[in-house]
Amino acid sequence: MITLFYAGALSLLALFLGIKTGQKRHSADENITIGVGDSFELLQITRAHGNLLENVGFFLILSALLEVVAQIPNLATGVLGDIFLASRISHAYGITRPGAESVFRMLGAIGTVLVLTIQSIWALKISISWLMLNNWGF
Repeated sequence: MITLFYAGALSLLALFLGIKTGQKRHSADENITIGVGDSFELLQITRAHGNLLENVGFFLILSALLEVVAQIPNLATGVLGDIFLASRISHAYGITRPGAESVFRMLGAIGTVLVLTIQSIWALKISISWLMLNNWGF
Protein backbone atom coordinates (compact mmCIF):
# COMPACT_ATOMS: atom_id res chain seq x y z
CA MET A 1 0.00 0.00 0.00
CA ILE A 2 2.95 2.35 0.50
CA THR A 3 3.93 2.08 -3.16
CA LEU A 4 0.37 3.02 -4.08
CA PHE A 5 0.90 6.40 -2.41
CA TYR A 6 4.03 7.04 -4.46
CA ALA A 7 2.29 5.89 -7.64
CA GLY A 8 -0.41 8.49 -7.01
CA ALA A 9 1.99 11.28 -6.05
CA LEU A 10 4.33 10.63 -8.99
CA SER A 11 1.38 10.42 -11.38
CA LEU A 12 0.22 13.84 -10.21
CA LEU A 13 3.74 15.18 -10.74
CA ALA A 14 3.77 13.70 -14.26
CA LEU A 15 0.35 15.24 -14.99
CA PHE A 16 1.53 18.62 -13.71
CA LEU A 17 4.66 18.53 -15.89
CA GLY A 18 2.59 17.36 -18.86
CA ILE A 19 0.19 20.27 -18.43
CA LYS A 20 3.10 22.72 -18.12
CA THR A 21 4.57 21.26 -21.33
CA GLY A 22 1.25 21.72 -23.14
CA GLN A 23 0.91 25.26 -21.87
CA LYS A 24 4.39 26.13 -23.06
CA ARG A 25 3.77 24.49 -26.46
CA HIS A 26 0.67 26.54 -27.09
CA SER A 27 1.72 29.82 -25.52
CA ALA A 28 1.51 32.95 -27.66
CA ASP A 29 5.28 33.14 -28.09
CA GLU A 30 5.82 29.45 -28.94
CA ASN A 31 2.88 27.66 -30.64
CA ILE A 32 5.00 24.56 -31.34
CA THR A 33 2.84 21.45 -31.72
CA ILE A 34 5.62 18.86 -32.13
CA GLY A 35 9.25 18.85 -31.10
CA VAL A 36 10.77 21.85 -29.35
CA GLY A 37 11.72 24.08 -32.26
CA ASP A 38 14.28 26.64 -31.15
CA SER A 39 12.75 27.04 -27.70
CA PHE A 40 15.15 26.27 -24.88
CA GLU A 41 12.34 26.69 -22.32
CA LEU A 42 10.22 24.11 -24.12
CA LEU A 43 13.21 21.77 -24.23
CA GLN A 44 13.66 22.22 -20.48
CA ILE A 45 10.06 21.40 -19.54
CA THR A 46 9.81 18.47 -21.97
CA ARG A 47 13.02 17.02 -20.51
CA ALA A 48 11.71 17.47 -16.97
CA HIS A 49 8.60 15.52 -17.96
CA GLY A 50 10.46 12.95 -20.05
CA ASN A 51 13.14 12.32 -17.46
CA LEU A 52 10.50 11.67 -14.82
CA LEU A 53 8.75 9.18 -17.09
CA GLU A 54 12.06 7.47 -17.93
CA ASN A 55 12.71 6.71 -14.26
CA VAL A 56 9.35 6.37 -12.53
CA GLY A 57 8.49 2.98 -14.06
CA PHE A 58 11.62 1.32 -12.70
CA PHE A 59 11.03 2.87 -9.28
CA LEU A 60 7.40 1.79 -9.03
CA ILE A 61 8.00 -1.76 -10.27
CA LEU A 62 10.94 -2.31 -7.92
CA SER A 63 9.14 -0.64 -5.02
CA ALA A 64 5.98 -2.73 -5.45
CA LEU A 65 7.87 -5.99 -5.80
CA LEU A 66 10.15 -5.27 -2.86
CA GLU A 67 7.17 -4.22 -0.73
CA VAL A 68 4.80 -7.06 -1.61
CA VAL A 69 6.93 -10.02 -2.68
CA ALA A 70 10.12 -9.46 -0.71
CA GLN A 71 8.26 -7.87 2.21
CA ILE A 72 11.00 -5.35 3.01
CA PRO A 73 10.27 -3.14 6.03
CA ASN A 74 7.63 -0.43 5.50
CA LEU A 75 10.13 2.12 6.79
CA ALA A 76 12.56 1.23 3.98
CA THR A 77 9.82 1.49 1.35
CA GLY A 78 8.79 4.87 2.73
CA VAL A 79 12.31 6.29 3.03
CA LEU A 80 13.24 5.21 -0.50
CA GLY A 81 9.93 6.58 -1.79
CA ASP A 82 10.40 9.91 -0.02
CA ILE A 83 13.90 10.30 -1.41
CA PHE A 84 12.75 9.39 -4.92
CA LEU A 85 9.76 11.75 -4.87
CA ALA A 86 11.83 14.62 -3.46
CA SER A 87 14.55 13.89 -6.02
CA ARG A 88 12.13 14.00 -8.94
CA ILE A 89 10.63 17.29 -7.73
CA SER A 90 14.11 18.69 -7.22
CA HIS A 91 15.24 17.60 -10.68
CA ALA A 92 12.15 19.05 -12.38
CA TYR A 93 12.63 22.34 -10.57
CA GLY A 94 16.36 22.46 -11.29
CA ILE A 95 16.16 21.61 -14.99
CA THR A 96 13.62 24.39 -15.57
CA ARG A 97 15.85 27.11 -14.06
CA PRO A 98 17.61 29.54 -16.44
CA GLY A 99 20.33 27.69 -18.31
CA ALA A 100 19.13 24.43 -16.72
CA GLU A 101 22.03 24.70 -14.29
CA SER A 102 21.02 24.24 -10.70
CA VAL A 103 22.14 22.35 -7.64
CA PHE A 104 18.54 21.06 -7.46
CA ARG A 105 18.92 19.30 -10.80
CA MET A 106 22.13 17.63 -9.64
CA LEU A 107 20.65 16.60 -6.28
CA GLY A 108 17.58 15.21 -8.05
CA ALA A 109 19.68 13.13 -10.42
CA ILE A 110 21.90 11.82 -7.61
CA GLY A 111 18.91 10.93 -5.42
CA THR A 112 17.20 9.12 -8.29
CA VAL A 113 20.29 7.06 -9.14
CA LEU A 114 20.88 6.29 -5.46
CA VAL A 115 17.34 4.99 -4.88
CA LEU A 116 17.24 2.93 -8.09
CA THR A 117 20.66 1.45 -7.30
CA ILE A 118 19.65 0.48 -3.76
CA GLN A 119 16.37 -1.04 -4.99
CA SER A 120 18.11 -2.96 -7.79
CA ILE A 121 20.81 -4.42 -5.56
CA TRP A 122 18.26 -5.31 -2.87
CA ALA A 123 16.04 -7.01 -5.46
CA LEU A 124 18.96 -8.99 -6.87
CA LYS A 125 20.15 -10.04 -3.41
CA ILE A 126 16.71 -11.27 -2.39
CA SER A 127 15.93 -13.00 -5.70
CA ILE A 128 19.34 -14.69 -6.01
CA SER A 129 19.04 -15.98 -2.43
CA TRP A 130 15.60 -17.39 -3.23
CA LEU A 131 16.81 -18.92 -6.50
CA MET A 132 19.75 -20.62 -4.78
CA LEU A 133 17.50 -22.08 -2.08
CA ASN A 134 14.87 -23.21 -4.60
CA ASN A 135 16.98 -24.99 -7.21
CA TRP A 136 16.98 -21.92 -9.49
CA GLY A 137 13.18 -22.08 -9.70
CA PHE A 138 12.98 -25.63 -11.12
